[in-house]
Amino acid sequence: MRKSSRWRFFGLALPSLAACPAPGGDPSPSSATSPLLPTTTTTSTTTTTGSDSPEPAPTTSTTSSTSTTTSETSDATTSDAGLVALQIDPPQHLVTVASGWSFPASYSVVGLDGRGHIVPVTAAWSLDDPSLGTLTRHGGTFQASNTAAGVATITASAAGLQASAEVVVELVDDLPSCPPRPPLTDGEPAPGAFVKVVAPEYQGTGVYHGLYLPPDWQPGRRYPMIVESPCNEYGDFTGKVDDAILGYHLAGCQQFVWLVLPYLESGANLDFGWGDVPATVAYWQTNLARTIDAWGIDPGAVVVSGFSRGAIGTSFVGLHDDGIADAWLGFVMHSHADVVTPLTPDGGAGSASRMQRVRGRAAWLSWGAAGDGGQPNSLKGVELLASFGYPITTLAVPGVGHTDAWLADDVASRQVAQQWLFATIAARPGTHALRGRVVDSGGHGVADAQIASGAHVTRTDAHGYYSLLGLLPGPRDVACTHASLTCSADKSVDITAADASDIDFIAERP
Repeated sequence: MRKSSRWRFFGLALPSLAACPAPGGDPSPSSATSPLLPTTTTTSTTTTTGSDSPEPAPTTSTTSSTSTTTSETSDATTSDAGLVALQIDPPQHLVTVASGWSFPASYSVVGLDGRGHIVPVTAAWSLDDPSLGTLTRHGGTFQASNTAAGVATITASAAGLQASAEVVVELVDDLPSCPPRPPLTDGEPAPGAFVKVVAPEYQGTGVYHGLYLPPDWQPGRRYPMIVESPCNEYGDFTGKVDDAILGYHLAGCQQFVWLVLPYLESGANLDFGWGDVPATVAYWQTNLARTIDAWGIDPGAVVVSGFSRGAIGTSFVGLHDDGIADAWLGFVMHSHADVVTPLTPDGGAGSASRMQRVRGRAAWLSWGAAGDGGQPNSLKGVELLASFGYPITTLAVPGVGHTDAWLADDVASRQVAQQWLFATIAARPGTHALRGRVVDSGGHGVADAQIASGAHVTRTDAHGYYSLLGLLPGPRDVACTHASLTCSADKSVDITAADASDIDFIAERP
């Protein structure tokens, strides 16, 4: 029996939107002894406590500190006496937002005495236009909102002095096209390569997934990610991880990490059908978390996608239960959807429960407008999501049937899909955020503490700040752990109506 006589759906679908930003600089303190001095003032300061990294800072503060490997230490050796000015480096910084994404900009500040010598200082930082982004109160790290362009003033305050710098946020309207996708190869992941990854527990089996790092990938940075699962084997489509293309072309093969996850059965990847669904769900959850931790992924910027079988799989696997459903920022389904059809093992009996777990996040459904392009089931998916009141973007791709090749060949349609993807990544619609800080018993920031809420896990920066974005609204439990310190108790937070800030923890020696 030909496999095509049973099902005719594969795995494509993910629209993209704009090119990613050029890497932002991570400036370090200047070592010059007689630099040009910014304008200074001698205004009074206001003392503040605890804050989260993405929130705008208060006007000024004198209670910050400098960072060490794992925590900030008070600047006990620095005296206010003799300081005549502060100097910020860089005095101006351009943050480019492309493909809906930007990297943080880091500012540093030093004091200058009457002879022009550099004196280390601890400073409080503030931002005059919070619509453009957020700035850590200590440490001077600016993160663009990715949705607005303009110029803002960043101010550092210490020892009764102030100095200012400028951040320019520029939105780039770039809808990239890609060269042919690189072949899946063995070896270690590397920028610009698509490599086969075998999970530790599947060594010696036929189970593997594919990982693509963008050409400009750098350690220490955070990236958005598009996750794809393959279509069924049919005609020229192999149903293999090796031959997936949707996410590569949709995301523009540049700033996004692309992860291709398989379906499993009997210790091997499955090219056709659903196989061992619990094993597949567990594999997706485990290796999604590993990829996020190992390769610098923002857990609040992960979009799941697929074509045909993969389109159905975004829901059948990706929304299988509340645990895995929590992982996604958006959903791309091309040619088919998880609805009442004979195409899933349950005949779609659980499709409404699964699709309801989209819970108002961004959803894209498309289909080929010519011939059998999956339109009937795609439209059922649109109708189902609309019945819940969820936002949906649709596209009937002209001139094609049941294929995802249009993402490489049809510039106009691909750009429409890219616009949706990049806007979703920038604005994170339908979600909220948690922000906070981890400090030690002396109030100094603790670096590399792990913060987890559901499927979202991140780590604190050098000054103890963290942010978890792209979270489903509602009650959330937030936990802190550290390799050598013991964190204070978990917190319960309700983000039903808005973001939550100042979700702070204390980490101490056991």
